[in-house]
Amino acid sequence: MLKTLLNSSILFASCLLLQANMANAAEVSKLDESLVPVDSRSTAERKHAISTGLKSVILKNSGSKSALAHPSIAAMVKQPTALISQFGYQDLDGELYLKVSFDHKRIIRLLREAQQPVWGKQRPLTLAWIVEDIPGERVIVNDESLLESRDLFQVESEAKGVPLLFPLMDLDDNMNVSANDIRGMFADQVADASQRYQADYFVMASIDTTAEPLKYNLALYPLGKGEPMHTPLVSKRDVVGDINTAVTEIISTVSEYYVGRYAIADTGAEIASHVDFIDITDMKQLVSIEKYLKQLSAVKSVQLTQLNGTRVRYTLELFGTEEDLHRLMNLEPRVQAQERSIMDPFDTVEGSDPFTSEESVGIEYRWQG
Repeated sequence: MLKTLLNSSILFASCLLLQANMANAAEVSKLDESLVPVDSRSTAERKHAISTGLKSVILKNSGSKSALAHPSIAAMVKQPTALISQFGYQDLDGELYLKVSFDHKRIIRLLREAQQPVWGKQRPLTLAWIVEDIPGERVIVNDESLLESRDLFQVESEAKGVPLLFPLMDLDDNMNVSANDIRGMFADQVADASQRYQADYFVMASIDTTAEPLKYNLALYPLGKGEPMHTPLVSKRDVVGDINTAVTEIISTVSEYYVGRYAIADTGAEIASHVDFIDITDMKQLVSIEKYLKQLSAVKSVQLTQLNGTRVRYTLELFGTEEDLHRLMNLEPRVQAQERSIMDPFDTVEGSDPFTSEESVGIEYRWQG
């Protein structure tokens, strides 16, 4: 059962991380689907599996375990029928699974009404430098590793919606990073080697399976552009009973940091903002930008309100803050932020010369799609 679950989850995760590849951030799909192992096709078994699947989907879309404790969400988990889009059984390597899909819009509405955070489909891409101590050997887990931990990391990253990328450990990686660099948390060395992968963050973790009990250690860093690495964004070390628990806690620690930074709850306040894009030359760009802005978890509504030559302004109503908005936009590889180089043309008084005023502060964007 475990082997089959691992294999099926890896296939499922390959769809989840399809758009990650070697670009910053990853657009996570399958946020409304869950694959649950079952022992039979009985009604009781199906009901239990659907509730289990809904819990998984709630966690992937919120990132917060506390969401499951909210009364309205807990009630829906017990009676999930209204949220189901479709379900069906799958036989994978002789094991039976229930694949269930839920109405994504209603899932998000349920979270919003419960004032729980919503984690959008675009998420940071994390490069995982993992060293595992096994009897007689110290191994860096690579992209094609056959270690059990490699499969466990993939399954857990899919379950929590955390896009994960492993190093190739080809000649370049082996020349630049050693197991001792990772175990010793030499962040600058690992950061330099990470540049080729263009991820958003990198995590260094060591797992000592030879210890009794098992020990692990981790540190998460942003993947900057050659800046010195100082204090990690988050770090943790602990002793646990087995490698499954170690992997779960490593991914959970990373996920909790991202949720605190990128999952947006409704503040209840009416927050209006705007974003400006430059060098707009055709209608397709306008449509793509509006579609992109609407799917951001910080955005409640979008309206194109002003055009000035090749510049365009979208007025937004936000769930979160302007800081939340710009933090999410910084994840998008199609969006290039830059400091505004001239006075805001949309704020110019008619008849005045915008080039005679002082430079305005703020950010404008260029769409690379």
